[in-house]
Amino acid sequence: MQEIDEPLRVRELEQAVAAMRDALEHRERESAERVQRETAGARAELTELQATVQALRRQLESEQEAHAAKLQEMEQLYRAELRELQETIQALRAELEGTGD
Repeated sequence: MQEIDEPLRVRELEQAVAAMRDALEHRERESAERVQRETAGARAELTELQATVQALRRQLESEQEAHAAKLQEMEQLYRAELRELQETIQALRAELEGTGD
């Protein structure tokens, strides 16, 4: 009776090993797929973050250019007003000096 049981046990062990191998391969596939999904998600997030950084960088550069242009415009206005005040002061001095005679 041992002879009959031994081939049956061997067959059962082979089936158990095959089932474990199948389960292990299935888990490995699931794991590989999960890693691929996570990697793809990370790449997509990285791409999105890079696009956001580029957009913010362009916005900042645009705002800096606008600020520089406004500053230059204000400096020109200041110089024009200063010249006008200096001319007014000179005219008033000339007028005062002319009437002082």
